[in-house]
Amino acid sequence: MRSRVMRTLVPLLALGMGLASVTMTGAPSSASEPRVVVAGFSPIPHGDAVVAQPMTATFAVALHQDHAAALDAFITSLSDPASPNYRRFVTTAQFAQRFGASAATVTAVSRYFASYGLHVGALSRGRILLHVSGSTTAIAHAFATRVATVRRSDGVVVPQLRASATLPSSIAHDVTGVAGLSSVLAPSPAAIVAHASTAVPTTCPSAGNSTGNSANALGGYTLQQQAQLYGLTSAWAAGHTGAGQTIGVYELGGYNPTDLSTYFSCYGITPSVTNINVDGGPGAGYIDEATLDIEEAAGLAPGATIQVYQGPNSNLGPTDTYQQMADDNTATIVTTSWGTCESDPSGSPSTEQPIFAQMAAQGQTVFSAAGDNGSSDCAGVVNNQLAVDDPSSQPYVTGVGGLTISSITPLSETVWNSGSGGGAGGGGVSSIWSRPTWQNAPGISASQTMRMVPDLSVMGDPGTGFIEYFSGSGRGGGWGSIGGTSIGSPLMSAVTAIAAESCGVSRFGFLNPTLYAMAPTGYIDVTTGSNDIYKTGSYSAGAGYDMASGLGSPNPATFLSGLCPIKFDASKSSFSAGTTRVLANATGGSVTAVLRDSNGHAMPNTIVDISATGTNGRIMIDGDPSSAVSGGHATYAVTTNLIGTATFEVSNTEPGTVAVTLSYQSQPVYKTKFTFVTSLANARAVPGPPSIVKASPLVGGFLLVVKAPASKGSSPVTGYQYSLNGGATWTTMPRYATSVKVGRLARGKAYSVTVRALSAAGHSVASISKRIVTR
Repeated sequence: MRSRVMRTLVPLLALGMGLASVTMTGAPSSASEPRVVVAGFSPIPHGDAVVAQPMTATFAVALHQDHAAALDAFITSLSDPASPNYRRFVTTAQFAQRFGASAATVTAVSRYFASYGLHVGALSRGRILLHVSGSTTAIAHAFATRVATVRRSDGVVVPQLRASATLPSSIAHDVTGVAGLSSVLAPSPAAIVAHASTAVPTTCPSAGNSTGNSANALGGYTLQQQAQLYGLTSAWAAGHTGAGQTIGVYELGGYNPTDLSTYFSCYGITPSVTNINVDGGPGAGYIDEATLDIEEAAGLAPGATIQVYQGPNSNLGPTDTYQQMADDNTATIVTTSWGTCESDPSGSPSTEQPIFAQMAAQGQTVFSAAGDNGSSDCAGVVNNQLAVDDPSSQPYVTGVGGLTISSITPLSETVWNSGSGGGAGGGGVSSIWSRPTWQNAPGISASQTMRMVPDLSVMGDPGTGFIEYFSGSGRGGGWGSIGGTSIGSPLMSAVTAIAAESCGVSRFGFLNPTLYAMAPTGYIDVTTGSNDIYKTGSYSAGAGYDMASGLGSPNPATFLSGLCPIKFDASKSSFSAGTTRVLANATGGSVTAVLRDSNGHAMPNTIVDISATGTNGRIMIDGDPSSAVSGGHATYAVTTNLIGTATFEVSNTEPGTVAVTLSYQSQPVYKTKFTFVTSLANARAVPGPPSIVKASPLVGGFLLVVKAPASKGSSPVTGYQYSLNGGATWTTMPRYATSVKVGRLARGKAYSVTVRALSAAGHSVASISKRIVTR
């Protein structure tokens, strides 16, 4: 798997050959039923050699999920404010129970591989990946293919498919992907650094000038300049540094803790950085990629906890590392700067996809570098034709492209393209994944049927890159500019961590629906440049979304606040009950709720949960028998209308007291009680809702005519009130009057008016609203 890192004036550094291709031999098996291809293969890289002896190897199969469609629907509902699932993420155990592979699937696949003498190992906690091990000879028979033992140029011995792997159709149905039977180049080792900090970075003279509007003498931008570019300066000033967030950094190579100490010390911060080794961790040595990723994420969000997940860049390392990040479910944000071209036959997008779906269901946000080969991501692996990067093209991942930033003020940015010798920001059309419903914004036409990347773009050109500290070889060591779309994923993870703290949420979850809903106000449109690095004719930047820059770059004035989910505010909402003494075995008592967010805006299409409990009788809500629960209890859910109002009635067949609780996202927000009585003599019923006969526009107002309610209740109607703000405030009309001229309003503005009736017993529920536009 390739990292997405580039140094100034240095060509793309290939730290690995994207789930690279090496091959192995073995005897094919025969089967009486048709066989289905479940994994592809690719040729042996130059410098690797086939060893004429079998070896013991471990691979993993991604298991079929019976409820995949339900999982996709659930993930969609997590971003829908009108859904009862809105932001109700699941735990790893809940994911496994609701969406993981069934026991029958696990048993069938396990028995099949065991029948070939293979050892069936651990099942991932999310019930997605099943590990299997054994000799390459047995593996070859199980997949009816050839499997070779290959000695890579670095001396490591690995297994490799020499032809497509197949399974009998009955078993292939239970397998969606295979990982671990392709050779990849493994970089470096592990280290541990642990501190704690919420301090804002100070200026760092070693990193160069932090006050200029362009790249400094070292050829890049400091943390302070990046903060100015992406709206973090004001967040830092407010004390928001990502506290409460955990950024999981995906790595297939190690870093030098001394480099981090030097970097953090210069900026006056002490972030918390810890390691989690996967499959034994990376090999020996330190790589620039890991150093860049950690310094970028921790430097911009020093208050966040940084967890570095380190796996080997070979066999199952890349896939197992993602799976552990999902199963641990401690990282609220995941950043990966590693990838391979989507069409690389030795890659495993189908194996990764259910892991990213698990992360989305659990509320983990995933950012991925979009690649450094422009619109031809497979250059050097397959061919120079149009191709995109995996995992940035995955449907549950946010792909981050690259820009050249010439000036901060005034902002001058274009698509990064340094030519075939210098790299360009990745982007294009997926050949695997269909266009998700959320990928809809100006610039995207209905004819586009496949997933497009990138989703958005930030700095990536190594000539105007990020100033890091790395003591390793390649740049002479020390302070200097580094680039590639590797900058983008950790940068966006830091921005998201700070936004989460600013918005007061524990985790955002899958961000793409929100990101596309923010277009165009959340971004600065990038309209110049192209990522056509090999003269394929695609793609150029233009107005709106494009496959060179995505939605554009984050607008520092609006992006952070735009990420904030709708946040209910009880103090700005209103709740009211009609008369609390009502007749048993009749319509019942009414409750009206008007929901507003922290900005005072109405929350339309929002679910309100209702619980009603009494000592006896059959309690129902809105007369719906399905709401009744045995034991004098009822539960129900109502949805607010377009002005954020929900009205419902509680009834009971027997006299007694019924306690009613309204909840929003499982949190009680209002409580009231109704006393049910046996005769009208003991009850004072409020009138029913009136209706609006006419609302005729006037200059700066309107004429309102009201019709009396069909049910007048226990007392005569004495008057009416109207509201122009969804029931937050009410204006009383003259006593007994059924019409009134409303004035002193803005001219040419739309208003939504509702009315309610008054009597000695109280007020009615609100009428159906009517829209009026003043003259």
